[in-house]
Amino acid sequence: MSASDTRSRAPGAAVPDDPAVALLSGVIRWLEEHLAWFDPDQWERMLPRRPFRPGPLLELLGLLRLLDRAAPARVRVPAALREGALALAERVVDDPGFATRLRRADPYFPYHLNLVALLGILGRPRPALREECLALLAVGAGGHTRPHKPVLNRLEMRFFLDRAGIAAPPGLPDTATLYGQSLPALGPDPLFLDDSETYAFTHALFYATDFGARPLPAGEPDPGLLLETVLLLLDVDLTRGHLDLVAELLLCADLLCPAGPRDGDGPDGDPVTRGWDTLARAQRPDGAVPGPVHRPERLPGLTGEKADAYLFGTCYHTTLAAGLAAAVRLNSRSGAGRVARRPEPARATPPHTAPFATTSPDAAPDADEIRRWSATVRAAAARATDQERTAWSTAGQALLVVCAQRHDRPGLAAVLGALRALGRDGTPLARSAAALLAAGWCASATDGSGPAPHD
Repeated sequence: MSASDTRSRAPGAAVPDDPAVALLSGVIRWLEEHLAWFDPDQWERMLPRRPFRPGPLLELLGLLRLLDRAAPARVRVPAALREGALALAERVVDDPGFATRLRRADPYFPYHLNLVALLGILGRPRPALREECLALLAVGAGGHTRPHKPVLNRLEMRFFLDRAGIAAPPGLPDTATLYGQSLPALGPDPLFLDDSETYAFTHALFYATDFGARPLPAGEPDPGLLLETVLLLLDVDLTRGHLDLVAELLLCADLLCPAGPRDGDGPDGDPVTRGWDTLARAQRPDGAVPGPVHRPERLPGLTGEKADAYLFGTCYHTTLAAGLAAAVRLNSRSGAGRVARRPEPARATPPHTAPFATTSPDAAPDADEIRRWSATVRAAAARATDQERTAWSTAGQALLVVCAQRHDRPGLAAVLGALRALGRDGTPLARSAAALLAAGWCASATDGSGPAPHD
């Protein structure tokens, strides 16, 4: 299929009973067909040079490792994909320029080390390069394990070292200690998490659990509260249509609790069920999952290699993230090592619950849609059922975060008014939003905003 083929599943089209199996099968097919684009030289012919040149290839090897760890019985990994990716990685690290860049011990040193380590884990060791990594670590080159480095960087480095069986240098704390200083362990307020911080949140969970191979370190916050945060953020990014973070947060949900509903038996109101449904519907017929920067309307104006490059550059990361989430979901059916129980969701999605899950950021609800939703909820609140109140409240919590991220004071006030009408404005998130408004957050003489509605 040509990269410029813009066909997609029509809204309302049937989704396979087990979305993770079908999605992962499509991802693997797409990766095999587009393996050449993981070559840094091929990438740089058509796409902007990356600071760490083999970054996409490194991510591909990470997925292959998860598939090797416990390959799902219903998903076949073609030998051509595995062998081709490993052969490409060998060519990359055997190029003299790779060792030269490794010796700089610059901010990308951990990724040079990780690529060498993953090759060894996958059966293609490079002893000389590994020894160079060990020598640089021993003298603290780059300071990557020192206390002044950001905690996520040190947690990531600890994960790379432990996974490769490399002794950590003195002074680098263990995973549990580093995790205890990370975003998820500190109980962040979702109202103030931007995209980069949400990525830091998800990756801390990935590294602390080795993608579900071990339990999350014990400690604060309560695992149930952490899961609630993950599900709220998942609702937020479903609302925004940010499929990259949807995939990563689905993976986090599976790390934290036994695998969710399968084979289409999940309630419509469950964000995990909706998340898998959204990824399945967004996946292109060729297997790619569009990323946040992908604009399908651009493809008809591109042909040949330009179209292929655009598709790969705007889809590869979200496609890999979706593959990782599916692999973890299918590889952990027992739920062993999980630390929380998924909250019971509403059993249906009644009208006006903000069904704003989309496949493109362009289709996310705008300010007027959010205010219309809020007005509809306020008008219906008095006669709403308990089920509707729960569903509307859940949607409203996500919309509070969306409005805060957009610095939309009128929208934040409108959603708070809806939650107040439902009697659901006493949550920590709603109280935090109300405090923002009371403090004059984002107010100006011309923004047209006023006090939070009370009706």
